[in-house]
Amino acid sequence: MSRSIRDCVEHFPLSTFAAVMGIAGLGLGLRSWGEQGGPAGLGEPVLMFAWLIFFLLGMLFIFKAVRYPAETIIDLRHPIRLNYLAAISISIVLMSMVLRPHEPVPALGIFALGASFHLIVTILVVNFWMHHARFAITQVNPAWFIPSMGNVLIPIPAVAFGFVEVAWFFFSAGLLFWAVLMTIVFYRILFHEPLPTRVLPTLFILIAPPAVGFLAYVQLTGELDAFARILFFIALFLTILLFTRIRGQAQIPFSLASWSYTFPLAAMSIALMEMAQLTGHLPYLWAGLILLLFVAILVLAFLVMTVRAGIMGNFCRAEDP
Repeated sequence: MSRSIRDCVEHFPLSTFAAVMGIAGLGLGLRSWGEQGGPAGLGEPVLMFAWLIFFLLGMLFIFKAVRYPAETIIDLRHPIRLNYLAAISISIVLMSMVLRPHEPVPALGIFALGASFHLIVTILVVNFWMHHARFAITQVNPAWFIPSMGNVLIPIPAVAFGFVEVAWFFFSAGLLFWAVLMTIVFYRILFHEPLPTRVLPTLFILIAPPAVGFLAYVQLTGELDAFARILFFIALFLTILLFTRIRGQAQIPFSLASWSYTFPLAAMSIALMEMAQLTGHLPYLWAGLILLLFVAILVLAFLVMTVRAGIMGNFCRAEDP
């Protein structure tokens, strides 16, 4: 193995799985549009591509864990990188959602693996928070929401597979830590030094828990009640708020953190289309489709930039502390 390839494997970042989440989110958004009268099957090639990327990145992660266990342990003891371990379990759950309409039995097995792994990751992360000697407030950033986001995502396929009690368990845990982390993250943003430029894209992760939570809650209850509306409009407000800063975000150099835009915005586009179906208000559908188009443009651009950065060896070095 050449030195450059060895370095790329040794320093393979967990945050790369955010790309799987973004591509899968786009594909699921296109599938959702197709279910509401849009072009049928438009999302399936995107979802199959997400499967391919997930498989390749999964093999890289497994090889790194076996070949470079010390570097992997460093990731698992890092206050920021550890949260991206949940991106792997979330990706597994998303792959079960991708596969379910075509192969429900294998999809069920993949879902069980992803949900079990995510529970382990959640417990690992929360134990790390509780028993860590001391965190600096500057170590807190929106990436801490990723495990919580996974907990509110799992109920969507769980209900489809018939595991309603399991769905409520994960949904409740997700809401608990979303509420706690929202307070901590806003305290850090308001009363301490600004977030480093390289992690500013992770602010869009704030959209995902309420947007995905809205979809999960509607799946659990089967209706649009007051709490569902609260979750939806929290997500909508955060989306509008963050888009007021989009010009400044566009000036941030590309990094793997840039993929943080994609899945939350894809989730919001699906939430808008779901709201259109539940209320019959077409403006929600139009807004969802415009946002989905924006996500498609981002995914295409980020794929090109990711490949270019990989060829240049930008991912073949240790991440910043």
